[in-house]
Amino acid sequence: MKKYPHPKHRWSAPYLIFIALIALQSLAVGIIMLKQHGMGEEILLTHAREMMQRLAAGAIYNASHHLQSAENGARLTKGLVATGILSPEDTPSFEMYLLETLKNDGEFSGLVYGDNQGKFLYVTRQPSLHGDNYLTKIISFTHGTKHEEIIQRDTDFTIQSRAEINDEFDPRTRPWYAAFQQQKELWTPPYIFYTSRDPGITVSIPLFNQKGRSFGAFGVDIEINSLSDFLAHRQISAHSFAFIVARDGAMAAHSDITRIKKFDKMGHPELVNITDLSDDPVVSALWTKIGEMNDESLLQGSTIDFTVAGKKYLAVVRSFPGNSRWPWLMTVVAPENDFIGIFRRAKQHHLLQALLYSIGITLLIFFLAARFFKPVRRLLHYAHFDPLTDLYNRRAFFESCNALMSDTGIKAKGIPMCLAMADIDNFKSINDTYGHGVGDEVLIAVAGRLRGALSDKDLIGRYGGEEFVILLFGADTKQGVQVCERLRQAIADTPISTKAGLLNTTLSFGVASLPTTTSDLSTSLNHADRALLQAKKAGKNQVVQAEQEGKGS
Repeated sequence: MKKYPHPKHRWSAPYLIFIALIALQSLAVGIIMLKQHGMGEEILLTHAREMMQRLAAGAIYNASHHLQSAENGARLTKGLVATGILSPEDTPSFEMYLLETLKNDGEFSGLVYGDNQGKFLYVTRQPSLHGDNYLTKIISFTHGTKHEEIIQRDTDFTIQSRAEINDEFDPRTRPWYAAFQQQKELWTPPYIFYTSRDPGITVSIPLFNQKGRSFGAFGVDIEINSLSDFLAHRQISAHSFAFIVARDGAMAAHSDITRIKKFDKMGHPELVNITDLSDDPVVSALWTKIGEMNDESLLQGSTIDFTVAGKKYLAVVRSFPGNSRWPWLMTVVAPENDFIGIFRRAKQHHLLQALLYSIGITLLIFFLAARFFKPVRRLLHYAHFDPLTDLYNRRAFFESCNALMSDTGIKAKGIPMCLAMADIDNFKSINDTYGHGVGDEVLIAVAGRLRGALSDKDLIGRYGGEEFVILLFGADTKQGVQVCERLRQAIADTPISTKAGLLNTTLSFGVASLPTTTSDLSTSLNHADRALLQAKKAGKNQVVQAEQEGKGS
């Protein structure tokens, strides 16, 4: 089988930081060996500022990716509901979908749905010694009578307990429900989650039925604790700290998790505003400095030198990109002495001691590098490839498509392209009948056959679940239908060998053109997705061309 080409991608910020640290250490050691007094304090401080800038940029990149994942999850659910594939009215099926989604994405802390009648469905995880357990809260109405129920499930979703409750909860009063009221996707400001009583944020999105009528809102919860934990594990010095704060002072994350939540006199949790940290003179002085800065300097990332009680500090303040949905500031703070204190003491040592020290540090760096680079490369691979099928994941597929569509040479030549969506028919019944292990075997086999039948210039990725998305390079829609028909026939004609035996498997395809005059994939993707839905409704195991271009075979 041919090797699938890897996408070109940027190294992650933590990877660059690690390499920069090695370079900085090697530079420092080399100069110490040549000159007894080493490099000057100002050079060390400059390097410290650069490291802090990289940490701020890396934290923004990772936090944005963390939050983008939640947005994608909300949009996927909205699309499934709008097409009728998923219905919140079918509470058991909808609950199972939410539980599977929550289990498959460890970045989400909960998934929530509420409609304009007050109906409510919420799932969240509850960590235990034996893995994640799950809690479901349901509000329903029977002949106008309200019913509230809590269900406890184990890691396999088996019900452990269920109980009726009455806590007067109304989803329409929660911050995330504003997505329905305002009829747009939005991020809530930080707030206290009703069930866990932990601080967090929610991306919420209005839901529409197949007739295009809005009837409720769906949200994905992200606990602030997870962002704080990310910062806590990336300290650049012994006494450094980092935090993410909204422009109005609301604390969104802190490397010291105790600084993001407080309690009122009744013991109820409240969000911390940076003004609540007035007992910390370092934070107070820094916040005053930030208030004097303009948006342009914040966007580029500014270094601040300030003094508190005779002690010098360094800080880097950087805003999230101007086109992002999150009006936050990323701040990294460290005492100056963390970086130059060791240097001042090292000047007292003999050159021989510096030499021995440099040899030990260099050996340690090489040892750490040998241990560190292998898992980093693995992580970089899985950032762009689906771990099960080894196809592009959705993000990498779209990045590669955008690169092709932006190629001026391709545009000038007018090379045709088309987009196809493929879905394994009756895949749920395979999982239900034979188990998810057999389902995974089917996914791997189908992915391998599709990949092997395509040319090196074609692109294929796993769109999600049992769906695949394909870009056919050099093929117009008619040719794309023919290619997909060959793929469909090849899959249908050869049963797949699994541990459950030979399984007959079929695919349904939807095909749409991909104009070279546009860089917008979403329109063609929507057309292909609708064509795929038509193929499913028409009996499956067939190829349908998007309606705007005429019907296919």
